[in-house]
Amino acid sequence: MQIAQLSDRNLVTLALLKNQGAFSHLMQRHKDSLCAYIQHQFSTGDATEDLLLIIFDKAFRKLNSYDAQFAFTTWLYTIADNTCIDFVRKQKTLAQTFRRVSYKYDQHISAPSDPESELIASQEAALLIRYINRLKPIYRDPFRLRYLHNFAYEEIANELSLPANTVKVRLHRAKEILRKWIIQS
Repeated sequence: MQIAQLSDRNLVTLALLKNQGAFSHLMQRHKDSLCAYIQHQFSTGDATEDLLLIIFDKAFRKLNSYDAQFAFTTWLYTIADNTCIDFVRKQKTLAQTFRRVSYKYDQHISAPSDPESELIASQEAALLIRYINRLKPIYRDPFRLRYLHNFAYEEIANELSLPANTVKVRLHRAKEILRKWIIQS
C-alpha cells in the first residue's frame, strides 16, 4: 500500500516511528484545508503561512500526545485554534506598541503634537530600540528590515540570502522574544 493511501491514524503511527515521509504527507494532506480554516476563522492575512508552519511544528513535537480514538483533524484543528488565538492576542499587544513608537522610524507619520505625548513616545521608542538591539543578529536583522524599513518577506529573504520561510520563522521568534521583554518591563 502506498503512503498516500494510508489513513491519518496510520500515518501518525509511522511518523511516531520516525518516518518523516509520513508526517510530510500528513502536512500536505491537511495544508490547504487548514490554511482556508485559519484565514476564515482568524483573518490572519499575510501571517497564515507563518501560522501553518508553527501549527505543523507544534503538531510534530506533540505527535505522541495524539489519541487515536479521535480524528486526527480534531486534534490538529485544536492546535490550530490555540495557536491562532495566541497569535491574535500577541499581535494586538505588539501592534499597539509598534504603532506608538513607529513615528521614530517612519518619516511619513508625524510626531505627537504635545510635549508630554512626545516624551512618552520617545521613551517607549528608546526602550524598544534597546530591546531590538538585544536580539541576536539572526532575529534582529530580519526584524529591522521588516518593521523598521517595511521590507516584504521576499525582499528580506533576498537581502539576507535566506529562504522566505526561514525569514518568517525568525520574525515570529523575534516578536515572541520582544513581546516577553515588553510584558516584563
